[in-house]
Amino acid sequence: MAYQRQWLNEKGAPYLLALILVKLETVDEPFVTYGEAAEMLERELKTSKIFSLHVGGVAGKMMNEISSIAESAPPINALVTSSSGIPGTGFNWYYDNLWRKKRTKKWEDLDRSQKLEVVRDIREAVRNFKDWDWVFQEAFGERPRGVDQKIFTEQDGKPPKTVFSKGEGESEQHKRLKEWTRNSPSAIGLSQGFASEVEKDLLSGDRVDVLFTKGEEFAVVEVKSCLSSDDDLRRGIYQCVKYREVLRATRLPVEVKVRAILISERELPAELAARAKLLGVKSRVHKVNE
Repeated sequence: MAYQRQWLNEKGAPYLLALILVKLETVDEPFVTYGEAAEMLERELKTSKIFSLHVGGVAGKMMNEISSIAESAPPINALVTSSSGIPGTGFNWYYDNLWRKKRTKKWEDLDRSQKLEVVRDIREAVRNFKDWDWVFQEAFGERPRGVDQKIFTEQDGKPPKTVFSKGEGESEQHKRLKEWTRNSPSAIGLSQGFASEVEKDLLSGDRVDVLFTKGEEFAVVEVKSCLSSDDDLRRGIYQCVKYREVLRATRLPVEVKVRAILISERELPAELAARAKLLGVKSRVHKVNE
């Protein structure tokens, strides 16, 4: 079903607020990206593809409804951001009129670090605000459930992996991509001389899909096959970060170089690609399965 902007703003506002509050209650990323929100709204509202740009209108409608109920509520729409963690230009008015102290700079005049500092301060204020349940009920009625549902389509990556036999629950597509990776170090950007091992156990109880070693230089590789959803890919990024840091920790006090690489069979969505880059995870695309 195609959507109209006004309909999207009105129907989407309670779902967006529910998603933000869920994020605050868990250890997930401390913000909601436009792409993530768009995907959630498509699913919950059963509508056609939503442009990430239009999520800003939903965030504005959400904040307007909140302000009409509780003037003291912090501008929670600051937590709807690009992958950089910074809200778009639609947030200008809310910062300038609801949060900015007199005689301080307007939003458009702040640099990146100053904007991130503002978002951190607002996030803390949002966490400390005790009336979100009441505000939600007054503004939107009952809080929708399940908006944070993640969709995992691959069977690999069940944590902790070591409770399973090696390869158990693994798809054939994942096995093929893993074996290709094991035998193709140069194709994923590694120099000659790296030895490879699949499903290498770490002291944390995790298991790396492929570990490359050359002396005291390492590369941890997580693979996500053609079966993987966007949520699988997001999880893969954080698996790479975890494996990298665990391997570094096991070698201390000796400092070692550990690269983290995510291999997938399709391009990462833009927001995930930006997140991977921010976290120092190299992403590469190699199509192995037909």
